[in-house]
Amino acid sequence: KLTNLRDNFIHWIRMGRADLAISYGKAILNAKPDPRKLYQLSIQTDKGGVTLSRGRALKGLAPIIDKINTLITAGAKALRKDPAEIAKWIDMIGGTPRQLLIATERLARSGEYAVPQIIAKLTDKRTPAVLRTRLITILPRLGQDQGVAARVSVVRALTAALSVQDATVQTAICRALGKIAYPQAGPYLKELSEKNDLPSVTRQAALASLGACIGNAAKKPVAELFYDAAVKYYRHSESYMPDARYETANVWYWKEGLGLCYKEVPREIFDEVYAMRSAKKALEHDPDFDPAVTLWIAANLRKEAELPAGVKDPTHQSGQPGAEYYALASGAKYLQRVLQLSLNDGDVSVAIPAIQALARTAGTRNLVAVVEGGAQPLVSALSYPSRKVRYLAAEALALARPQKRFNGWNLVIPILTEALRATGRTSAVLVDRNLEHRNKVKALLRDNGCDVVDAESLGKALSASSKQGGVDLIVLASNISTPETGKSISTIRANPTLSLTPIILVAKPDELLAARNLAKTDSQIVVLPEEKLDAKGISTAIKSAFTKSSGGLVSEEEAAQWSIRASKCLKLLAMTNNPVYDLTDATTALISALSDKRDEVRVAAAQA
Repeated sequence: KLTNLRDNFIHWIRMGRADLAISYGKAILNAKPDPRKLYQLSIQTDKGGVTLSRGRALKGLAPIIDKINTLITAGAKALRKDPAEIAKWIDMIGGTPRQLLIATERLARSGEYAVPQIIAKLTDKRTPAVLRTRLITILPRLGQDQGVAARVSVVRALTAALSVQDATVQTAICRALGKIAYPQAGPYLKELSEKNDLPSVTRQAALASLGACIGNAAKKPVAELFYDAAVKYYRHSESYMPDARYETANVWYWKEGLGLCYKEVPREIFDEVYAMRSAKKALEHDPDFDPAVTLWIAANLRKEAELPAGVKDPTHQSGQPGAEYYALASGAKYLQRVLQLSLNDGDVSVAIPAIQALARTAGTRNLVAVVEGGAQPLVSALSYPSRKVRYLAAEALALARPQKRFNGWNLVIPILTEALRATGRTSAVLVDRNLEHRNKVKALLRDNGCDVVDAESLGKALSASSKQGGVDLIVLASNISTPETGKSISTIRANPTLSLTPIILVAKPDELLAARNLAKTDSQIVVLPEEKLDAKGISTAIKSAFTKSSGGLVSEEEAAQWSIRASKCLKLLAMTNNPVYDLTDATTALISALSDKRDEVRVAAAQA
């Protein structure tokens, strides 16, 4: 029945008959098929999913195809990882030429999941010579034609298997990695090649494959190779990322007595887990390799931030401290470097806990310390686009109560004043020389919860916004002339506090192409065509803009807390008669806060 439904479904998609295809698609879903059977049918009738991809263009068919594709993906994974099926295919490898052909294709699809059993067979002395030879031949074909992510997963499994004690199997794995020739294997092959007790045949195989995988980079020390890999994982380099089709990805281990095994982790933290592992390996080979410490702490902080709510990290051992513990234990030297790394990357998820740890552990001298390259990370954070980062940096530098002026001292009180004025509403700047059009856009922004400062020129708008305590969003008409749009964007980006602020360009039809070209050069720009300038269009554009922005907004509840925290900082500085900060400018903001609608904000301001 399922075969019949599937055949008709594919047929009517090819005929372009959406009505009949929808009917058969719904019948497939209503039958609640075994995903594994559906997957097997899909690779027989629609190799590569080409027909289903085309079918999404037919009216009303996309939602049904998406649901069927979800089942096919689940079936593919279930079949790929089924130990009983893998064992059966491995046994078939030693059979007839036809069995060999079928089993090779299926093991190739299983990819990384086939590696543990194949390695176990190769290390088993009872395995027949013919089967052993054929399995060695199959190793480099695992994951073939399944995409880059599947091949990289095989490489990760094989590199973990290099810890096997059987030199013959090690040699076979090295040669397989050389034939796949992916750079992810480089550090592990280099590590193996430098072992003292390694047989010469295995060493030669490791060195030959090392050259095939990373070329001239093979001359680098092992620690540096592992660090380079850690950076690629941390930066989410495309070829290092897990398979996007699945919600989880495998972290591979070699355990004596058990052999090759894996732990499934949420895809969101996979790169961070491997970044930490690679950084740790770098330190094992060179304990003085400081950049690896910085990267390990940063990856650990990001991993905790990106772990989905309610989900556990299976690689985190029972009783092992959390990321905050390691951040606090690392000291100001490494925390400043972690903060600089996060600011360079625009990564708020790492910057915030780094500042919080610095505030708890470092004295004034360490808070304003200069790191490599002459940067002062915490001082730089005072000009960062994210309000949360700015507020935390200013609070840390205020509570440290410095006795001498430092570079950036004059920014602390203005930022505390900004925090004092925080309302939690989106602060938008609107520039449009056409008053009627500007009023229309302003009304739409206000309907979407924005406090709007508007003007016919950029200079006037930014000047007026400085009294509002920060800018969350900038909206530009594409035909502004003082200065013109391109120069306006350059002016905005030259301002450190606006360098990552999202921009919405409202473009008329004849200016749409130019606006889109500008957006190609700046990832924080969203283009809103004039014909879509309505309630729905502006709402979608705002959501898209903040999705792209690295800053993150402060909620109304957080804004109230920050107003109170800012007042407490100002109160402390006044009580201690701090010689560095000039509190005069904060007085006006404190007086204004006495009229705030929030009782606790008024009380804190009155105390200050």
